[in-house]
Amino acid sequence: MAQPPQGQDPADPRAEFVAALIRLRGRLPDVSDEVLARRASATALPSGRRVSVNARRIGEWLSGRSVPRDFEQVFALVRAVETAGGAAAGGAPGPSVEGWRRLWRAAHEHRAPARTPTATAPAAELVVGRPPSDAASLRPRPDLADAIDEALRDPAVGQVVLTGPGGSGKSQLAAAAFHRARGGGGLFAWIGASSRQSVLTGYARTWRALAAGLHDRPAGSPDGYGHDEETQADLLIAWLRTASQPWLLVLDDVDDPAELDGMWPLGDAGRCVVTTRRRDAVLLRPESRLIQVGMFTPAESAAYLRSRLAADQVAGGDGPGIVSAASGAELRRDPDGDPVGDPDAAPTGPDAELAGLAAALGHFPLALSQAAAYLIDTGTSLADYRRLLADRRERLADLFPASSPADGHARTVAGTWQLAAQRAAALAKPGTAQRLLELAALLAPAGVPEQVLLGEAACAWLGGTRREASAALRALHRLSLLTHADAAIAMHALVQRAVREAVPEPELPRLARAAADALEQAWIAGVDPAALYDSIETVRREAGEHLWHGGLHPVLRRIGEHLNRVGRATAALGAVQDLLREARARLGEEHRDVLVLRTQVAETQGDLGDAAGARAELRALLADARLLLGDDDADTLQIRLHLARQRLDLGDPPGAREELSVLSRDAARLLGDVHPLTLATRRYVALTFGLGGDPAAARDAFAQLAAESEARLGPDHLETLNLLDFVGRWIGESGDAEQAVVTYQRAVTGLAAAVGPLHHDTLMARHNLAYWRGLTGRHDLAVAEFTIAAEDAVRAIGPRHPTTLTVQANLAYWRGLAGDPERGMSELGALHAVIAEVMSPVHPRALRTRQQLAELRHRAGDPAGAYAELTVLLRDMREAVGDTHPRTREVAAQLDSWRGEA
Repeated sequence: MAQPPQGQDPADPRAEFVAALIRLRGRLPDVSDEVLARRASATALPSGRRVSVNARRIGEWLSGRSVPRDFEQVFALVRAVETAGGAAAGGAPGPSVEGWRRLWRAAHEHRAPARTPTATAPAAELVVGRPPSDAASLRPRPDLADAIDEALRDPAVGQVVLTGPGGSGKSQLAAAAFHRARGGGGLFAWIGASSRQSVLTGYARTWRALAAGLHDRPAGSPDGYGHDEETQADLLIAWLRTASQPWLLVLDDVDDPAELDGMWPLGDAGRCVVTTRRRDAVLLRPESRLIQVGMFTPAESAAYLRSRLAADQVAGGDGPGIVSAASGAELRRDPDGDPVGDPDAAPTGPDAELAGLAAALGHFPLALSQAAAYLIDTGTSLADYRRLLADRRERLADLFPASSPADGHARTVAGTWQLAAQRAAALAKPGTAQRLLELAALLAPAGVPEQVLLGEAACAWLGGTRREASAALRALHRLSLLTHADAAIAMHALVQRAVREAVPEPELPRLARAAADALEQAWIAGVDPAALYDSIETVRREAGEHLWHGGLHPVLRRIGEHLNRVGRATAALGAVQDLLREARARLGEEHRDVLVLRTQVAETQGDLGDAAGARAELRALLADARLLLGDDDADTLQIRLHLARQRLDLGDPPGAREELSVLSRDAARLLGDVHPLTLATRRYVALTFGLGGDPAAARDAFAQLAAESEARLGPDHLETLNLLDFVGRWIGESGDAEQAVVTYQRAVTGLAAAVGPLHHDTLMARHNLAYWRGLTGRHDLAVAEFTIAAEDAVRAIGPRHPTTLTVQANLAYWRGLAGDPERGMSELGALHAVIAEVMSPVHPRALRTRQQLAELRHRAGDPAGAYAELTVLLRDMREAVGDTHPRTREVAAQLDSWRGEA
């Protein structure tokens, strides 16, 4: 590569870089800039990529008007010259990439002073346009403000794009940055950009103001240089490109970025701020910095409402007020009105009312502003407004009326999304964007897998192909009506409600069934149930009455199934009993769906500790099912599975295995080898080996299932990884704790990569890993892993989730084993009360916690107390699960070993 000239004055790095480029360019005098640009663009970089170089830019670099933003462009240009012109003559030094890189970097960094006016000799300042006035009780949003200021200071950034939903506060943030940037001289222009014409008008107005200050007005030209707005806009764009004084242009509310092709302000001395709800590719350029503007934080929301409503009181209004007479407490606050104190403490009194309203509005700035205006205008109390908001019979148009407008925003909550939906409709096949938006409005506000909206059921609702559905989804994303990222969809709950309210009443039943069909298809296809559950509950809550057409929609069966699977048996029992009451009223006692729901109730009662009662009920259900559905029906087979499971829970692994083995053959014959029921039956067969005293057989059976799953679904599939978790347990039970740890580590790593470290299945695998880590003798490491897993479980699934309680109980137990039995007993004692309340006193987890308490008491030096506790526990276990249950036998053996110490 050509060696750049040496010995230039280092005081002007840009001049040195330009001189090097001129000498390089001189080697191909007969080649035009256009041809050279094409050759440079076709030149492969060391990475194999190519970069775009155009002739106009080459001219700017050679004249010193600008410096390439990326070194890759310099590399491509130099390599293109060398390839065409051969090596440098005259004994010049050999090729040096680093020499060119140093020259370019010095010139590039030398650009910064040109963009920052000096404080000692400020240039004249020209301000054109009118930014919006500050909203009442304006929130500073320091994180976003700092991000904007940092981007404006960055020499590599020419354009700052503030994107987000309509009403999120983009214009207010841009206006604040506009005012902060002033004071050092230069041009500052605020330009409405909702259409190409409005930008032309703003540019022309800016040019006229600028020309009046730069030049004598030409005779016969009342508008300065140029006789029409198009010409004046062109003159401004050209001036910005070569200007030496600083400038800042704000293009506010860009509605269609494609309309501004050829009109984007560019130039080394200035920068541009764009506000838009759009997220189109045209906005994502190398010199652009995209800043996502979303909702207020909870603290910002509450502080806004507090300040806004307090202003009404100060003015003598009779609005809702924010200080209750009963509280009498005066809160200490910082200068922004935020309370001073523990940030994690739950708000109380009037602050709790404000926080509740802010949460109900999803911290949406526009909704908060309109709600505050409504409260002030109507005198409605906070509590009454929250009740109105929670009442699904009330419409948002009445709760956010145009007669109580938001401060500084012309549109209402409903009007904002409708305008965006109209724009999105133009970007996709007619009708598809609107129908996809309606479908998304019936799903959970966050975390919806994209497969739900791109599957066959969703495409049938849209009346389009998967490609057309994908285009519609991206159109909605581009308009910030929803967010589509990382294969998941999120949509603000208030926008969802507004969209639902706009669905014509006759269309709602079909829409509800389409959403339910889409979720059921995704469930069957193997999409993570945890990612679908919230959407199932949302459909049921918002349109559940439409999911009983001809019987219970299959997706509603998934509610109890999922809750039981993640250990939330109490919640499952309540949800399934609610569905059962409705099914009996709608369908009658002998309907298939009533039998299915009765089966789920019995299964859940067994999981809560009443295995004998569950088995008796399931026997009766099996007789009814055989009579109504027949022996070969899938639901009849499902009842047989649960019946065998309860036998296993009652401590009869051999008997359960006999039933399950017959069922496994029947299920394979009737449903196929890979049907979920067939596979579930085989898993329980494997479990009977382990619980029956043959852990090696259990290990081998689960290993076989895991190998088949890996061959069928791949090593990273959720089913494969969960089976690996079982393999780890039975490897350990077979006597190889170290290999169990290795296997659990594989499962944890795979699950964390597949569904995240906070997914329920990952948390359980992390719990199991820590437990077996302790069994290898590394108690301190086990306690450390349990501690982190317990904190994560509280954050991810809540403090009273059964899995959280299980992790916390074993953390306390291993703390005791690691040398602090007193602390372990104290924590286990407190946890046992919660576990008994959440799960039931005879739940296996509650019984196991009592066993662990006795073990720690024995370790702490109180064998008599431990013996007494274990004696009572053995009696309760015999009543709950029988003498032959493995846990009962384990406690009896433990009690015998302590007998001489009591």
